[in-house]
Amino acid sequence: KCLIQRLREMISSLLGRYSLTKISRMYVAGNTTMLHLFLGIDCSSIGVSPYTPVFLGEKRVSGGEIGLSNIGEIITLPCISAFVGADIVAGLGFVGAPEDSEKYSLLIDLGTNAEIVLFGRGKYLAVTAAAGPCFEGANISCGMSASDGAIYAYDPDKSYSVIGGGIPTGLCATGLIDLIATLVREDIIDESGYMENEEFSISDGVSLTREDVREFQLAKSAVMSALQCLIRRAGITFDDIEKMYVAGGFSAKMNIDNASFLGLLPSALADAFEPINNSSLLGTVKFALGSTMPLEDITSKAEFIDLGADKLFSELFFENMAF
Repeated sequence: KCLIQRLREMISSLLGRYSLTKISRMYVAGNTTMLHLFLGIDCSSIGVSPYTPVFLGEKRVSGGEIGLSNIGEIITLPCISAFVGADIVAGLGFVGAPEDSEKYSLLIDLGTNAEIVLFGRGKYLAVTAAAGPCFEGANISCGMSASDGAIYAYDPDKSYSVIGGGIPTGLCATGLIDLIATLVREDIIDESGYMENEEFSISDGVSLTREDVREFQLAKSAVMSALQCLIRRAGITFDDIEKMYVAGGFSAKMNIDNASFLGLLPSALADAFEPINNSSLLGTVKFALGSTMPLEDITSKAEFIDLGADKLFSELFFENMAF
């Protein structure tokens, strides 16, 4: 109900701005759970083993069926699995296949649930990692989203940049990465993640605590470990990777040198890094314009690899905690 009500408000705003009364077609992408909620379909089966969605394929309904009376037809994009949704499929459609037919590319969507897809040579291998909410600013003592007042960059000379200028009120993900990288380089944080002082002050009211460092370690280890498992499962090396596309609200401002230095992303792929911010929205627009490959070509060839019981993932997770 909250989702549909908010969409009604957003649609009404658009209709008013362009002096329209109705929209003929609406395209929708999102994670698998959100698409169930959007269509009013019970999503509880996704939350319990064996984590089975009611549907994964493309859905077509009329707007009136779900309470959006000023929308004609609604098309939801297809998903790959319970935890790799249409937002990822849209992103894959946006970036397209690697230019070199013998190479692979990676799509990494950094969020609370980090999704990683290795694709090329007609295959799509997908994994997910529970990175936790630190990339969105949650579970970080002074964490916040990338909005006015957030420190989004931190330099070794102790200077920082604030979104909107003015007095900082917190740290967003890119600022957190820069700050921790600086403190590790200066041995204020050691290889294990230990910081001698309980907190490191950046400005009045904004600081980094030991617990913040540990939250980041858990997130970056989950991402790197899942990525390494994927590469090994495919039987390839980083030399076989043409592009490393990184999606997520903060990817465009992320310092790849700092991210790879900390072990969030592979240093071997720093030169292949290409940020694409909101790949879900970009891919959905491309699909709506009819300029992407048929998305069923992606979902029919995709394989989801469950890392939950993977011994290698557990071993790598422990190793990748260190800086």
